Amino acid sequence: MRTQDRSQLSLFATELDFPLDDFQVEACRALEYDRDVLVCAPTGAGKTVVGEFAARLALAAGGRCFYTTPIKALSNQKYLDLSRRFGDDRVGLLTGDISLDPHAPVVVMTTEVLRSMLHGGSPLLHGLTHVVMDEVHYLADRERGAVWEEAILSLPDDVRLTSLSATVSNAEEFGGWLRGVRGDLAVVVEETRPVPLTQHMLAGGRLFDLLSPSGTVDETLERYIAHRQLVEAAPGPATGRGRRRRRARGAPGPAGADLPEVVARLEAEQLLPAILFRFSRNGCDDAVAECLESSVRLTEAADVAEIRAVADRHTAALPPADLDAVGHTEWLEGLERGFAAHHAGLIPAFRHTVEELFARGLVRVVFATETLAVGVNMPARTVVLERLVKPTADGPVRLSPGEYTQLTGRAGRRGIDVEGHAVVLWSPEAAPATVAGLAGARSYPLHSSLRVGYNTAVNLVAGRGIPGSRDFLRRSFAQFQAERSVAALTDAVRANTTALRDLDTELGDVEGFTEYRHLCDRLAEARRSGSAELVTSLARAVRSHPAHRRGDRERLLALSARRAAVHGDTERMRSQIDTVTGRLVETFDRTLDLLEERGYLLRDPMGGSAYVTDDGRRLGRIYCANDLLVAECVRTGAWSGLTPAELAAVASSALGETRRRTVGVPGRTTPAIDEALRATSRLWSELAGREERLGLEVGPDPDPIAVAAIHRWARGDGLAAALRTASDAGLSAGDLVRRYLRTLDLVDQTGLCRRDDLPPVSFTLT
Repeated sequence: MRTQDRSQLSLFATELDFPLDDFQVEACRALEYDRDVLVCAPTGAGKTVVGEFAARLALAAGGRCFYTTPIKALSNQKYLDLSRRFGDDRVGLLTGDISLDPHAPVVVMTTEVLRSMLHGGSPLLHGLTHVVMDEVHYLADRERGAVWEEAILSLPDDVRLTSLSATVSNAEEFGGWLRGVRGDLAVVVEETRPVPLTQHMLAGGRLFDLLSPSGTVDETLERYIAHRQLVEAAPGPATGRGRRRRRARGAPGPAGADLPEVVARLEAEQLLPAILFRFSRNGCDDAVAECLESSVRLTEAADVAEIRAVADRHTAALPPADLDAVGHTEWLEGLERGFAAHHAGLIPAFRHTVEELFARGLVRVVFATETLAVGVNMPARTVVLERLVKPTADGPVRLSPGEYTQLTGRAGRRGIDVEGHAVVLWSPEAAPATVAGLAGARSYPLHSSLRVGYNTAVNLVAGRGIPGSRDFLRRSFAQFQAERSVAALTDAVRANTTALRDLDTELGDVEGFTEYRHLCDRLAEARRSGSAELVTSLARAVRSHPAHRRGDRERLLALSARRAAVHGDTERMRSQIDTVTGRLVETFDRTLDLLEERGYLLRDPMGGSAYVTDDGRRLGRIYCANDLLVAECVRTGAWSGLTPAELAAVASSALGETRRRTVGVPGRTTPAIDEALRATSRLWSELAGREERLGLEVGPDPDPIAVAAIHRWARGDGLAAALRTASDAGLSAGDLVRRYLRTLDLVDQTGLCRRDDLPPVSFTLT
């Protein structure tokens, strides 16, 4: 225990303008006693206070603290929060595209940045004493969750880890794994919401409580929906028998909600400010456009000047032409009327403006994608879910109980609201019983999403060798859960092993009776279908076998048959266990096979050692879903001879974006770009074929949709020109900015040019 930290909690508490809750005190005390801590608590409960205390401990001890978050928007917000608490001169920011004072004692970063530091042995790790992983439940994210496991497993043992998670039902299991790989750990679970949550359903323009006082679905709601459905289904004089009449205005139905009416109802019920979640960026933008066309106005005349001042401050760095290109006029009109969209497709200046105005109560309704649910500090009185199904790369999927809880957890402002409100818009897919099931569920476990990618494989081998890499994977949460999943099988194998031992003792000559039983079985089969000569031969072999002379041979034959059945069952279970628990390492070994084929590794055929080549070290610095494809394009010269702007354009096609592909016209490029794109596509096809044969996951195919727009921006045509090309391709302004920032990172990682050779994005953090 660090004795100099003993008084830090009491000092920290005096600096806060609110009393610490019991779970916060428990977690902070664990940190004071030099323990790792896992905190699981509902959204808005105040988990981040524990993370801030970890940073304070690091400062008090003369150490350093890295505060990690899953998304850049949250990193930017935490940077501002921690700067206000500890001072600008003591807090830095690292998010890939931004580097502000990386040597500061407290540095906020995305988890990917920390993972890269740990893989590369960055000198910035010197003096590190504390790491905070905010939103650590992101470990379950299919696309990026592996980063959290890699970082946790790579952290030095003497660094204290503070893990902050939303409520999960297997906190003890996750804590057990952390304790196994990290050592002493306190698991602190808080299940009580700081503000109670009431569930509602909006149907036909009327707001109903979802549940009765007894906890069952409200009967009035069920009767109302049943009646409206009968009215909808009844034939009318204008439509003819058997045809549905047009949906009455405000009535529930599959045609969707009238959003201005929804907003008006929320205002009438005094349920603002509200966040209405829509699971697509275009859907959020369309909602704003729909409200602009209506008479909705949620602000007073006196608010307009203040709203304009905030918007002007955040957009001051953008030239007028760029503002016009990103739809500034319509965006500002929405703000002045009290509503806005919030999603990753907005340019950062717009997004930050919305966040500030919503926090100040000047924007009253935000139409948001689920990105907002990931830690961004925008509490509301009410959360509205338009649908319970969201689009994914694999098609539409229903919200899980954990996702429902995470989204509705934004409702209820601590210290302001007596209760929060969750409102679901009725539709056939969102029946009251379905919503009640989601709201009442108490099982939303955290599952590992670790996968062995090419970048991960070469970095593991470079730092640990092949045997050490396999050990690393065997220590993962994925392996931990796999082994727990076969615990019942393991117990059955253990019981069968004991039974086999008892049977062997009773049989004595196990091999002899096994042979005798096989002869008897063959004789029985021959008598049914074999020749007389074969029957005679087998009968002679049976009579001459030593076991045939045993007086209790029938009983022993039965025991031998039972032993064979138990043995076969045991081997099948062992095979199943090996398949489940060995899958991660087997995938790793197949990945190494492909890397060796392509020249990224050299292995000693006589021993277990491996050497990472120069190409392999470059691959280890490339972080994107198509890391091997990018490395192959560099290794084979497919991207050679390109200007920096052309390189950026081509590289953008290999980012491995998994979002729904846009529909539009990519735009014209140069012959050099066209040839490089063809070479990239050929390499992808070659790799995909080999991955399929090895049973490996095939990387995303190249997507050229943003190539022309990226090229225009990268060669200096300006944001407005690039946005016009992006719009023709079906990309929003925020999509283009995000892809351009990722492209800058990627070209820098290839070593073919530096990000400084390309026009910067100067308005990322405001």
